[in-house]
Amino acid sequence: METLKDRLLDERESAILTALVYDYIETGKPVGSRSFVQKYQFSISPATMRNVMADLEQLGYLQQPHSSAGRIPTDMGYRYYVDSLLEKYSSFDGDVQVKEDVLSKEVQFEKLFDSVTRMLSSASRYAGVMLTPSPYFAVVKRIELVPLDSRDVLVIMVGRTGMVFTRKVRISATLTYDSLYEFSKYLNSELCGYALQEIKETVIKELRSAQMQSSNNMALDIAELSFVGETDSMLRIDGIENLLKIPEMVEKEHLDSLLHIIEEKNILKDILGLAMQLDGIQTMIGNEIESVYVRGCSIVTTPYKIGNKNVGVIGVLGPTRMDYEKVVPLVDYTGRVVSDLLTNMSK
Repeated sequence: METLKDRLLDERESAILTALVYDYIETGKPVGSRSFVQKYQFSISPATMRNVMADLEQLGYLQQPHSSAGRIPTDMGYRYYVDSLLEKYSSFDGDVQVKEDVLSKEVQFEKLFDSVTRMLSSASRYAGVMLTPSPYFAVVKRIELVPLDSRDVLVIMVGRTGMVFTRKVRISATLTYDSLYEFSKYLNSELCGYALQEIKETVIKELRSAQMQSSNNMALDIAELSFVGETDSMLRIDGIENLLKIPEMVEKEHLDSLLHIIEEKNILKDILGLAMQLDGIQTMIGNEIESVYVRGCSIVTTPYKIGNKNVGVIGVLGPTRMDYEKVVPLVDYTGRVVSDLLTNMSK
């Protein structure tokens, strides 16, 4: 029996596999040799087509759900199809349903995230997913210290994109309104223009070493205390109901996967977190998703940037029988639109 290690697919096998995956994505029905030959006008007999399909099955690209049924792609078959798409297109500026004007009118950071996932869901007919930026990526535009009582201060840091970072800080000394006003002025003069991550890791230390005024040190103490604890990216997801309309996604194993994803947000969050470390379009098909809780699903993702730095991920979650030809350019183009918007908002 031949294996992938023995040879690559020849031109005819490649054309048949690509057409078969396309057909199954379109119909959701196992593909039989006779109807397949007639539909795609292959210049071979149904018997020869059966032999080619049998070879592709032995090589791991196809499988038969039942002995009397036609064949359907395996995860490896989908991978071959997707890789062929990625080789075919160098860019994805075609007929992509991204309403840039709608996104560009969103002046509130949080609403932008909701608009992106809703748009991805609506355009793909699957589920739109997004890992939002950690607040630590935000470049500070304004800082306010608001007294809550004699010992508690609310620290409000507003980023250039409109992201708002708030923390309640408990201090050991009693401070007046005038003192907090002066602290706010000092922190604005020294910290604005830096990302929260820079402020946490280097800027406060540099300011401490550069001056010894006790009043300014108290202001820096308050700013530093506001960074205590984790501030993580958030997962946004829209369109799970779309997946419930797909017949195979309501089969028990696939439905269990969806329920896990809905109930345990960290599953999808971890998957997207790994994707953020990679540039460009990434496709994870079926068993390529390294989670015991996710079965029969595919995820197409791309990171988005502020400047040249990856700060989050957008993507589409769907069945392995996903319309990759539509979803890949959709995700790719949307990622570039979001990157441009956030970069411009951050200036």
